[in-house]
Amino acid sequence: MLGNILGGLTNPSAAEEVLAAIGDKALLERVKSAAATAGVGPGTFVASTVRHLIDHASDDVWLDLVGKMANSPRPGVVALQALLARAFPHL
Repeated sequence: MLGNILGGLTNPSAAEEVLAAIGDKALLERVKSAAATAGVGPGTFVASTVRHLIDHASDDVWLDLVGKMANSPRPGVVALQALLARAFPHL
């Protein structure tokens, strides 16, 4: 299941759909700003960021991610939000 969710989040269209479902406006603004700076759309930027995190995340990141997804009715949204919160921490 986790592999399917993360695989979908590395697809720009799917990532943009899940990104739209996140209610954290501050996080969304950080993602949009970083995507604009990179000259790509938010979905493409999210997919790239998720792919980077998948390839380089430590065991602590994975344990945190699985714990947050465990009882969520929307594990894809929870997974993306947790990954993006790590990639774009509050300033």
